[in-house]
Amino acid sequence: MMYWLALIALLVSATATAANQRLVSINPCFDDWLPQWVEHAWHVIPSSDHGNRLEQVLALEPDRVVAGSFVGRQLRLALQEHTQLTTMPYVANWQDWRAAVLRLGAELKQSSNAEAWLRTQEQALQELNLNGLNETLVLMPNGFTWGRKSWIYQLLEGQGVRLSALSGENDLVRLSLEDVLQSNPSTVILEGFSDRYARAHDWLWHDGLQDWLAQRRVIEVAGDLSSCADSRAIEYLRILHNGLAKELADAPL
Repeated sequence: MMYWLALIALLVSATATAANQRLVSINPCFDDWLPQWVEHAWHVIPSSDHGNRLEQVLALEPDRVVAGSFVGRQLRLALQEHTQLTTMPYVANWQDWRAAVLRLGAELKQSSNAEAWLRTQEQALQELNLNGLNETLVLMPNGFTWGRKSWIYQLLEGQGVRLSALSGENDLVRLSLEDVLQSNPSTVILEGFSDRYARAHDWLWHDGLQDWLAQRRVIEVAGDLSSCADSRAIEYLRILHNGLAKELADAPL
């Protein structure tokens, strides 16, 4: 009896999956994000299932593909010949991100779910408190930092964080070691570094920079999170919030 019940459940599940429209992600940032708000009318297939190879994506017979703006143009053009493709734009502020999510929600006929997800994000943003970070500098491998036209700059500024003057006016700024050592932020966010040594991290191991970092609050944000900072904005900010809270908790009375 149990066997037949299990078999029936499996067949029902398989039938439901077959009936659902196939929504294929070709961006790892969307693999976990889309299932948060897209209902069962869509069966979300993550990028890990096809490796962003055209033949494997098409073999999945997608009804729609969702890509990021950094996905290769040739792949996107090829996919457009066979299926509906939505490319989420590069965004630099919450308003643009909100508009992009609502546009995708409308295309998927999931507008109410997209709006609900955004409301949840907006509520979480209001509840986070980053007071205490003071002047902050974001550092990435090879000495890059985010500028005023970037998503991270706008996101942090919206939380009342004062970004270092080194950020400049563009979206991405290259810094020299001298630039960094002559600056005086109270907080440094090391974004996208890994435990494994890479030539991109050479400058991090400079004795002068190590001494400089030792005199400041340092908060690390992993690369898989920082590279998806639009769809995982709340997680990004919570890393900073938790780092600040831990320091305050550990401070002597």
